[in-house]
Amino acid sequence: MRLRAGRRIFYVWHELFLLLNYFITMKIHSIRFALGRWWWELGCGVGKVLSALCLSVIVMCPTAVSLRAQSPYELSWGKDGWIMGGSVVVSFIGAALDDSLSVLTDQEYKALRKEDINFIDRWATNFSSKPISGVSDVGVGLCLVAPLGLLIFDESMRKDFGTVSTMYLETALLATFLPSYGKGLVTRIRPYAYNSSTEQSLLMNVETKRSFFSGHTTLAFASMTFFATVYSDYYPNSPYTSTVWIASMSAASGVGLLRIFSGAHFPTDVMLGALVGGAIGYGIPYLHRTSPVSVGFMPTFDGGAQLSLSMPLR
Repeated sequence: MRLRAGRRIFYVWHELFLLLNYFITMKIHSIRFALGRWWWELGCGVGKVLSALCLSVIVMCPTAVSLRAQSPYELSWGKDGWIMGGSVVVSFIGAALDDSLSVLTDQEYKALRKEDINFIDRWATNFSSKPISGVSDVGVGLCLVAPLGLLIFDESMRKDFGTVSTMYLETALLATFLPSYGKGLVTRIRPYAYNSSTEQSLLMNVETKRSFFSGHTTLAFASMTFFATVYSDYYPNSPYTSTVWIASMSAASGVGLLRIFSGAHFPTDVMLGALVGGAIGYGIPYLHRTSPVSVGFMPTFDGGAQLSLSMPLR
């Protein structure tokens, strides 16, 4: 039963990887067409930095195999039923809220004023760049793929394929659709709408009202926090733990900065996305951790109770 379930999950991730590969390939061609030589090389430079950060944390995983003693995670029908069921419900409601948005009207556009924006976010209205937005799409794609490297390159984690992949699926579902609640309920106008250089076709689009909060940043931080958390839990004594965390957070932060410089999001949109994504990426593995010591109370023959501690033998 567990083997069949693992194979089904593998097929899901296989199809996800193929779609992501096609998406990134198409994005790269469209970005190169839209950019001049200088901007294309700059975008490639940023992309290489993000790629290097993601790949650096992937290749570190095999170096600490001998440090792992046992699997730090476990699945349960009750707990994962609630988490997965809740994720699906969140997905449907979030998608419905997101679809309820309407296109920015000419009257709404004319009423926009930079002076109405708080001083923390106002400076973001100076940016409007579709090419940089395209680079951020590639960046978040790299962040999404990075945790799969744990299962590809690490023999210990491959033995827990079903557990780790289920946790990541739950993480991805929540990180994908939770931002839709903010987008559907707040309907904040994106920074590029305040920039006079923005194309009219981009303005009169439903995407213009989806600024709060950043879905790209949420996904990037959820994926990379998941990556670093899982690595740390499998290898608590690894000398590379700090490096993995720094590289992971740098890659996710790079995506957030690109979203600001593209004019797609305000800084507060990105900051909230980072908080939500980080909470998801850390919270899902935390809920699946095995407890080496269980604490409870046992009744005694005289009608009282005594504290009991139990620890599994390895």
